[in-house]
Amino acid sequence: MVNYGINKYTYTGDIMEYKRINLDYNSLEPYIDNKTLDLHYNVHYKNYTDNLNKYLNKHNYKYDHNPIYLAKHIDILPMEDRDEILYNLGGYLNHSLYFYTLSNIKKEIPTPMLNLINKYFTSYDNFKKEFIDMALQVKGSGYTFLVIDKNNNLRIINTSNQDTPYYYGFTPIMTIDVWEHSYYLKHNNKRKDYLEDIFNIIDYTKVYNLYLSNISPSLWSQSLHKYFWAEVSKITIQKNIVTISLLYFYNHYYDVNVAVTPDLLPLASTASKVILPV
Repeated sequence: MVNYGINKYTYTGDIMEYKRINLDYNSLEPYIDNKTLDLHYNVHYKNYTDNLNKYLNKHNYKYDHNPIYLAKHIDILPMEDRDEILYNLGGYLNHSLYFYTLSNIKKEIPTPMLNLINKYFTSYDNFKKEFIDMALQVKGSGYTFLVIDKNNNLRIINTSNQDTPYYYGFTPIMTIDVWEHSYYLKHNNKRKDYLEDIFNIIDYTKVYNLYLSNISPSLWSQSLHKYFWAEVSKITIQKNIVTISLLYFYNHYYDVNVAVTPDLLPLASTASKVILPV
């Protein structure tokens, strides 16, 4: 059984699919108008999600990996329709991150996140300026991302169309969508005004948690490409079977069943993090 938020499915007999993340807000006014939010989430994001699932089901994909894994291992899919899968997978992942890191509640930047920003960009004001300047350089359609590189450093990068940073070896933890459908109804052709507005609704607590979830601890050294940390959301035990519900993809969950010996049950019931093979 796999559990993506409130959406559950099994691998036998049911239609399997990736799901859009659930929004924890109904409005982002006055920074993003309600009409744009509705069209962006319920039309554009939905279309990328539906098209991704259509092509994956066409090739009998078993949905036995999270979508980030698929972005990193697209070679497991046949060459036929690979371009369409890459395009829609990027659209799905990029929109998931975009909507996840927005908030209708004004929040302070966590001190550890602010320290990181100061370390890599000298100050928050400079970080914001660099990010907006990069976003203004996107030609046509695309995204600007805050990413973690392979050395755990933070960088600001652009991608075109629906390319995701995962395709280039980066891990995104924040993004601003600069496709015109993200802002044109309210901001018309004034992309800079949209960028200034959206910085008022970024949830840096979520950004920081994504940073923590994706940095590679040095103690893993040679095994960095094989494992990642997953936050444990819930643990249930029946006899010697431990079911661990893991937060692994924004606000999606993944259930793992593990058989353990009786002497390990007390330890399993108090676990807060686990290492999973990717």
